[in-house]
Amino acid sequence: MAKKLTYFYLIPMGIVLFMDSLFSLLKTTYFELYLVNEVPSYKRDHPLLLLAVLLIMGAVSRQINRYLSYHKSAGKKLAFISCLWSGMVSSFFVLLFRCGVVCDSAFLSEYATEFMEGNYEALAGGSYLGYYPFQLGMVAFLELVYRLFGAENYLAFQFINVTAILLIIHYLHKITWELFEDERVRIWEEIISMGMLPLFLYATFVYGDVVGIACGTGAVYYGIRYIRSDRWNYLLPAGILLMLGTIVKSNTTIFLLAIVIALFLKILENRKWSMILWIIGIVVLSQVGVWTINSVYIQRAGIDKLGEGAPKAAWIAMGLQEAKEIDNGCGWYNGYNMNVYADNGFDTEAAAKESMESIRESLKRFVHNPQHAVYYFYKKFVSQWNDPTFQSMIVNEWYSRYSVRSELADFFIYGTGRKLLSHLMNAYHLIVLLCSTAGCIYVIKNWRLERAYLLLNVFGGFLFHMIWEAKGRYILGYFTLLLPIAAAGLVYIFQAACDLSEQRGKWKRKDAWID
Repeated sequence: MAKKLTYFYLIPMGIVLFMDSLFSLLKTTYFELYLVNEVPSYKRDHPLLLLAVLLIMGAVSRQINRYLSYHKSAGKKLAFISCLWSGMVSSFFVLLFRCGVVCDSAFLSEYATEFMEGNYEALAGGSYLGYYPFQLGMVAFLELVYRLFGAENYLAFQFINVTAILLIIHYLHKITWELFEDERVRIWEEIISMGMLPLFLYATFVYGDVVGIACGTGAVYYGIRYIRSDRWNYLLPAGILLMLGTIVKSNTTIFLLAIVIALFLKILENRKWSMILWIIGIVVLSQVGVWTINSVYIQRAGIDKLGEGAPKAAWIAMGLQEAKEIDNGCGWYNGYNMNVYADNGFDTEAAAKESMESIRESLKRFVHNPQHAVYYFYKKFVSQWNDPTFQSMIVNEWYSRYSVRSELADFFIYGTGRKLLSHLMNAYHLIVLLCSTAGCIYVIKNWRLERAYLLLNVFGGFLFHMIWEAKGRYILGYFTLLLPIAAAGLVYIFQAACDLSEQRGKWKRKDAWID
């Protein structure tokens, strides 16, 4: 029964990946330079050129396969090499761009400094934290970093990001082996992971994204270990990582929901109803960090409680609102969640009621005009999933605007280097999506719960941000989780091509490194 239930998202996930591959081949989402707001733009891609790149990469991959078939010891060093490469490239961007803080991260950094000085006015109702009290965990993290390394030491935080990126790459390697136990898949994942430029570029971002992805990826790994072994001790590190991830990035809750669903599916498989206790335990553990931090700051500030802030319904309402092309994209941030909260006198319940009314109006609009609804969600989808940079270039442009930059930094942010990075990420994006589509087919044909669980995290992220506030950088963590699936898909493609060629008598089996 569990297997059949997973098909309700595995098949749609495969369709989503295939459609995104097609969109990636034909069009690209991008962001112009010198923007004030996050306004996604769209342009036609170069499908013939991309197809040529795919053919070249296919030929190169075949040669790599041939080399590895005769030098299998070379693959043993790739895990270390891929981690070393990831750390070096991430550190290069950190030291090159010298990014500071603006927008949300500027508020959080300022509050962390104020809290160090005993000033807790930021917890008042009309402040940024009054609107978004869930950001208090990120403020606490920044305060800890500043106490250890000095106030506003952005470089220290950025090298924490580099460490988090190393953990992400490491966990992806381990996930790949746990899911497939295939040397070919493991090696190809290690090769593919070295091209994850969007992730490396986010090392400069003084925010919770990269650390949150690292915690989420680690939690997925330990969730997989539990599903395979039935050993409850793997749920403890999963719960701790979910707790840490939720502190710095509230969207980590998606990883929590995925592991809860997977555990219920395992209950259906094994009929071990006592596992419900483990589910309750991991949910409670994941929230302990937020509860503790809130309690500490309430005590330090000498207040009775924190405000509830803008209601969650406001993000859904905003995520279903029409785009104003000069200000935002479909479902992107437009200030609604702040405005509805302020307009209702900072009354969360009243703001929630108005937000629900906005949601009903949006749904009526979609029901009365289904063609427009399809177009709306298409635009919302491609604005997030068809941006090969996942906003990494605009983030580095924005956050380095007020820094002293070198000519080399300007070359990569504003000049020819920007185009070079964008083209590399564009080709990489298409390759990963195509291979992930094949990998999803492989997972469906060769079903195991732990494999289905990995894709559940990705599908959950896709579904959540189709109704929630849209943003390309929110998708990066789910795209990163596709790498083990993409590696399996690539080997699956090689296997199919080899089998087909064998039938025609053109290739020898060993050329495709199948044995």
